[in-house]
Amino acid sequence: MPDPIIYLDNAATSWPKPDCVGEAMVDFLTHRAGNPGRGGHRLAREASLVLEQARDRLTKLVHAPCPQRMILTHGCTDALNLAIHGVLRADIRTRCDGTKPHVVTTAIEHNAVLRTLHCYTTSGLIDMTIVPCDEQGFVHADALIEACNECTVLLTLSHASNVLGTIQPIKETIRTIREQYPDMLIMVDAAQTAGHFEIDVQDWDIDLLPIAGHKGLRGPTGTGALYVSPRAYPDDCDKSRVFCERRGGTGSMAPGLEMPTKLPDALEAGTSNAVGFAGLIAAIDALTHEVHEHEMEMTDRVLKGLHEIEGVTIYGLPSIKGRTPVVLFNIEGAHPREVMAKLDAEHGIAVRGGVHCAPLLHEAIGTGSDGGVRVSPGSGTTAEQIDCFLDAIRAMAVQHA
Repeated sequence: MPDPIIYLDNAATSWPKPDCVGEAMVDFLTHRAGNPGRGGHRLAREASLVLEQARDRLTKLVHAPCPQRMILTHGCTDALNLAIHGVLRADIRTRCDGTKPHVVTTAIEHNAVLRTLHCYTTSGLIDMTIVPCDEQGFVHADALIEACNECTVLLTLSHASNVLGTIQPIKETIRTIREQYPDMLIMVDAAQTAGHFEIDVQDWDIDLLPIAGHKGLRGPTGTGALYVSPRAYPDDCDKSRVFCERRGGTGSMAPGLEMPTKLPDALEAGTSNAVGFAGLIAAIDALTHEVHEHEMEMTDRVLKGLHEIEGVTIYGLPSIKGRTPVVLFNIEGAHPREVMAKLDAEHGIAVRGGVHCAPLLHEAIGTGSDGGVRVSPGSGTTAEQIDCFLDAIRAMAVQHA
């Protein structure tokens, strides 16, 4: 048997998964593993039902108006790509005045957003403005509005930073932006918040919401979704502002070479990860408020313990108020990757060290290209495990003093 591990990297992927997740996936593979949407036999119908159940669970989770507006994807990065490429391709195809589409994004974004947009800017296809954040990781609404103009087709903002855990006041920010730009598409990256916090896409007036299945929802990797609002994709599909980047079989319209025009099939193609979504359904059904409360209690224990260790610098908000269960820190004189490697090799503790795919945020908070050590407790984390982690950090801080 391998040595036990203290897993504190749940912001990357939650682990361990609830037992029901694996059980649901095995049950699917054993009894229902047909090809969803392709074939009229019983196994195909039952596989299709799993996808519709997953769509329904995700719809209720974020208070979407109907399941058809929940596009199933292969993860949050896939959903972000589907949204960004779709919006920009749609605008570029229809723009005829010689101007370029403009996108507003922020310094807190993940590379899944920044690299996708960067490929358009370096090709000269769009203009982009990156709005800075403050040292706590907040992006202010007035700065976002100032960055927008009449050519802005998309504004993208993370609900919470994957580095600092800082939660943006999304509802208030969008309300302020809508006063001046009522028709602009707004995308909110919910990779770090879905499953942890209440999200209401209708009340908050969000147009595009990418979701990760394998983080706060505690589902399998390779699962995710993209909510698409009526503003982004009206029921009158001729006025869609999201171009279908994927082409292929859908099972719903076999004749002809054109993709279907109705959601969700208009933005989905190919065989979905049905076994993964079977697991995601079980994970969502197992979600409780107590799970999140426990994660925040463990995060509070991390914060308070690190604050007491000389030579440790904590970044972002000073307490658990306004943050996800994520803490970023550094030990003076120690490279974060060195800290990560020592914790793993000598103590069996899994954390993340580096820039966490968010280089602009590290520039903003002064951690540069080295980044920091990220610790993110999960549902299975115990107080004893946190204390072991703190003891290890205390010893390292003494060594580097």
